[in-house]
Amino acid sequence: MSGITASTVARLLNVSEIKRLTATDVFKGIFVVNSLTKKMDKNSRPYWEITVSDTHGNIGAKVWSDAGWWDRSSAELENKPDMLSESRIMDLKGHTVGVTGRVSDYKGQLQFNFNAISLLNQSKFPPAEYVASSGIPQQVLIQKLDAIIDKCGGVIRDFLRFVFSGDRARAFSNAPAAVSNHHAYAHGLLEHTLTVTDSARNIADTYRNAYPSIDMNIVTAGALLHDLGKIDSYSMSPMPEITLAGAVLDHIAIGYSMFSRLADETKLPGDIRVHLGHIMLSHHGQKEFGSPVLPATPEALIVSMADELDFRLFCWKDATRDLTPKQEISAFHFAAQRRFWRVGGGSGDD
Repeated sequence: MSGITASTVARLLNVSEIKRLTATDVFKGIFVVNSLTKKMDKNSRPYWEITVSDTHGNIGAKVWSDAGWWDRSSAELENKPDMLSESRIMDLKGHTVGVTGRVSDYKGQLQFNFNAISLLNQSKFPPAEYVASSGIPQQVLIQKLDAIIDKCGGVIRDFLRFVFSGDRARAFSNAPAAVSNHHAYAHGLLEHTLTVTDSARNIADTYRNAYPSIDMNIVTAGALLHDLGKIDSYSMSPMPEITLAGAVLDHIAIGYSMFSRLADETKLPGDIRVHLGHIMLSHHGQKEFGSPVLPATPEALIVSMADELDFRLFCWKDATRDLTPKQEISAFHFAAQRRFWRVGGGSGDD
C-alpha cells in the first residue's frame, strides 16, 4: 500500500466501517495484528489467516499467496519499502500494520481479503493506540470501585481495600475480562466487575423484602471478587491475550487460590471466607461452564445471575452493533449459541 502518514489516517476505515461494506468494495486501514497462521491451499500454495483489531473491534481476513508483505517500519523505508521475510511476517503479532483489502462473496458470505500488508513505524503508530479500551475513563472506573467498597461495612470493607490496593489494583484496572466475547479490551475487567456488582446489588435489593436474610455486604464483595483470578489469566500485550496459567488453570482456580492466600494474610473470619470462596467457585453457575460447585446460597445465585446477564447483554451488543439499518437479526453468535435480534432495526450505533 502507499505510505501511510499521520495526514492520511482520517481517510482510513475502522473495523466497524469495514464490516458494513459489501462485496467488491475496497478499503484501507491501520490495525494491530492479533493472530497470524500460515496454511496451504488445495494447490499447495501458501496463504495466511489473519485477525487484526483496532479500537472498534477485530476482524478476520485471508491473505493469499499473491499479496504483498512490505516493511515500512522506518523513515527510510516509508516510501521505498523492502519486502518482509517470512520470519518477520510470522513475527507480526502485536505490531501495527497498514493494510489494503477487498471484500468478496464466498458461498453467500462476505470474506475480507488483505491484498497488501505493511509493517509500520511502531513509534509513529504505537500499537497501544490501536487497541480497544473501555469507553469509560479508567479513573472514573477506579473512583466507582472505591465508592462501592466504602458501601460495605467492617471486616469486609477492610478486606476489599486490602485486595484492591497496590500492584493488584493496578493489574485489575488494566486487565481485559477476556480475549474475546466480552469486555476483551483494556480496563474491561474493571468495567465488567463494576457492572456485575451494580446489577447484583440491585437484584439483592429487590429480593430483600421476600428474603430478608440476604447479606448485601456478601453480595457486594462476592461480585467484586468473582473474577479476581483474571489479573493473572489475561494480559494486554498490547491486545488481550491469555497467559499460560490462564490457559491451563483457568481464572476460577487462580482466583480462589489468590483469595485464599489473601484471606490468610488478613485473617478473614471463617464464615465470611467460606461464603465468599463459594461465590467465586460457583459464579459460572454450572459445572459444564467451569464452576466446580453450583451456587447454593441466595448471594451466590444473585452474583452468578448478574455475571451471566452482563455476559449475554455484551454478546447482544457485540453481535448487533455492525448490522446495517435494514438488518434486525445477527449472524450466529457461537459464544452465546444463538442469533440476536435488534428489535426494529435502527442505526446500529451504540
